[in-house]
Amino acid sequence: MQRAALPPEDFIRELWAYANEVPMLEHPWFKGIIDHIWTREQIVLGEIQHYLRVRTNPIFFGYIAVNAVNEKAYGLMETVVDNFMEELGGEKTHVDIMLQLLEEAAISREEADNAEPTPGTMAAIEMIVGGCQRRSAIEGISVVTFAEAQHGGPNGVAAKVFVELTKYYGFSKYAAGTYELHAEQDQGHGDRQIEAIEKYATDPETQDKVRRAVRLGVNAFNFEWDGHVQAMTAKREYWSGKAPLRLRTPEVRLPAR
Repeated sequence: MQRAALPPEDFIRELWAYANEVPMLEHPWFKGIIDHIWTREQIVLGEIQHYLRVRTNPIFFGYIAVNAVNEKAYGLMETVVDNFMEELGGEKTHVDIMLQLLEEAAISREEADNAEPTPGTMAAIEMIVGGCQRRSAIEGISVVTFAEAQHGGPNGVAAKVFVELTKYYGFSKYAAGTYELHAEQDQGHGDRQIEAIEKYATDPETQDKVRRAVRLGVNAFNFEWDGHVQAMTAKREYWSGKAPLRLRTPEVRLPAR
């Protein structure tokens, strides 16, 4: 039975609850940097996995843009195009800026491209790209929104990581530039996309699709960060988050034995 539509503010509050089940700041990848658990060498190994995932950004942003055009979702197009241009416009793309940390570690782009993705990285890429390709534009936006919203802003995860990378770990500001960029741009991305969800996900069917897309994205990005840690530790481990897994499943009614 389909749920009734929620008012926008209640709906966004519900979506944030999904994101807060696996809060970015508490993930061992980010928490380990902020609490100075990882070494410089381990961080570079994690950033290679970060690069492998981020180099797919043009693919899934492209799918969202194409879907918006095909659906004639004109109201969404401005949000999609703004984010696409921030990601890929300018003298350097986001991927180029990511490579700056690897460059400081004497790792070439070719070496990074040939690196093997960890299980978490593989899962994240397939979930994010596939989710944005096969779902509507509003669902594609929903896949990426809550990771970006947590990353961005002066008090977001990226800003905290940038400070630790440069002041504690001794990476140059040039090398840590991807986190400075996240802090600057992702708040805008997240805010614009949340506004789009509030505006266009107002009926029960769309809200249910957005719920599923948000949960897909929350889990996909959590797998991405797991992949960073897997590269550093050579262990196939996954972070379980800060809240029990909530599943809607049928009641099991086995006959008595």
